[in-house]
Amino acid sequence: MLFLFLFSLALFLIIKNQSYQRNKLLTLSHSISAPFYNTRYKLSSYFMQHSHNQQLIEENSYLLTQLITQKNKPLLLDSIPFEVIPAQVIHNSINRKHNYITLNVGESQGVKKEMGVVTAKGIVGVVYATNQKTSGVISLLNKSLRVNAKLKKSNHFGSLYWDGITTNTMKLSDVPLAANVKVGDTIISGGMSAIFPSGIDLGVVKDIVVPLNDNYYTLFIELFEDLTQLGNVYVVVVPQVEELKEMINTSKDE
Repeated sequence: MLFLFLFSLALFLIIKNQSYQRNKLLTLSHSISAPFYNTRYKLSSYFMQHSHNQQLIEENSYLLTQLITQKNKPLLLDSIPFEVIPAQVIHNSINRKHNYITLNVGESQGVKKEMGVVTAKGIVGVVYATNQKTSGVISLLNKSLRVNAKLKKSNHFGSLYWDGITTNTMKLSDVPLAANVKVGDTIISGGMSAIFPSGIDLGVVKDIVVPLNDNYYTLFIELFEDLTQLGNVYVVVVPQVEELKEMINTSKDE
């Protein structure tokens, strides 16, 4: 016991006062402990994955809410901000002409019909049916759905729709020839409805067509969002939606 005590004391004094021996011991200690720490980290990350994902979803919800609210301040009534409801896609059809999505949130979370569904990269679709726990969504990959969209650099509007061919490309029609459109221009949501707020980035112009005897472009838009790989999405809660609809309809009539 005395030998072990004196040996430990001598080793401690050497390490404390000799930098070379101290560095060697630290290197040895790291080489022994690092694999253990790495294994422990991987195990804890595996079990904490759900918690980390939930934290990211909440952070994204907050940032998306702030972004939408900031871009749509003129439409806010009584300064009530937009909100989003996080959701998970549990079914997503992509190989038909009329595709639909199912979400794992419903009336219990505040989801209603005619609410827009988005991601940070674009528009996903519109809620058409709900129950207490799930919601049905008309996908943007559905030939019957049309969305108001516009050029980001101007207020030239058009109608965005899917032609049923490729899943990453949409058509934007009814954009007047007066618009100075170029390949690479960004397209955003137009906000001329109470479903989708204005200013959500949708995609970029990849091709421009001018039909014969027509005063409007047909633009081919490459989407930012991959609608075939959807996971986490967000249902947009528009504040005072009925009053907003009335205000939009009034502005259209004028």
